[in-house]
Amino acid sequence: AANLRGVDNQQFSPRVGLLYQPWDWLSLYGNFVESLGSANTATGVGGTVLGPETAEQYEAGFKTEFFDKRLISSVAFYQLTKKNMTVPIAGTAFSEAIGEARSQGVEIDVTGKVTDAVSLIATYAYTDASTLKGRNEGKRLWNVPRNAGSFWAKYDFQQAAVRGLSMGAGVYFQSQREGDAANTFELPGYGRLDALVKYKLPIAKAKTTLQFNVENLLDHQYYVSTSNSNTFINPGSPRTFMGSVKVEF
Repeated sequence: AANLRGVDNQQFSPRVGLLYQPWDWLSLYGNFVESLGSANTATGVGGTVLGPETAEQYEAGFKTEFFDKRLISSVAFYQLTKKNMTVPIAGTAFSEAIGEARSQGVEIDVTGKVTDAVSLIATYAYTDASTLKGRNEGKRLWNVPRNAGSFWAKYDFQQAAVRGLSMGAGVYFQSQREGDAANTFELPGYGRLDALVKYKLPIAKAKTTLQFNVENLLDHQYYVSTSNSNTFINPGSPRTFMGSVKVEF
């Protein structure tokens, strides 16, 4: 018979937020969150039960809107501290809790409608993530790029004959990332080009949207993540075609 052990974890999880809008075009905000993760399903050395992950996050930022909301931007600064974060132990079937890790940085989003036909979206994130307590204290967290971002452009056709047709393309990039908790190797940075074609058309009383996406248009080979070792590295998807149909009544 299986030996099942119950686990009971409880914690008060406060959440506080503040929003202030001094002018129509500017909003300021801040928040604080504490959370208790679900029970760890990973097994520690000797079959020990690992405690749940806890997190504490501070965030502050602002949002601006200009030119009748044709130019919208947001900037967020954050600090996220996790305790009891589970890490696979390389070469074994076990995991360990690294103690404490922290990621902090800034995220920037800008959306602009240049004309009725042309829209642009740009994002950028800077992340400083490291282990604060544990076997690899002071090392950067694996699979976390210091720099990441994207840039998309979309064109909505205005001519009556093709109204509802949109085409777009975008690039996504990540800088190099540590491959394991001990920082013994790195995954190289990469860039990826995606594209889409979308067509909105009314059918009877329904609004129907046909969409076709191509991910990794240039079929670039890259690596996404690791399992905290160089024996299992996840490659990025090759050129991928996806289609969808959305119907709204």
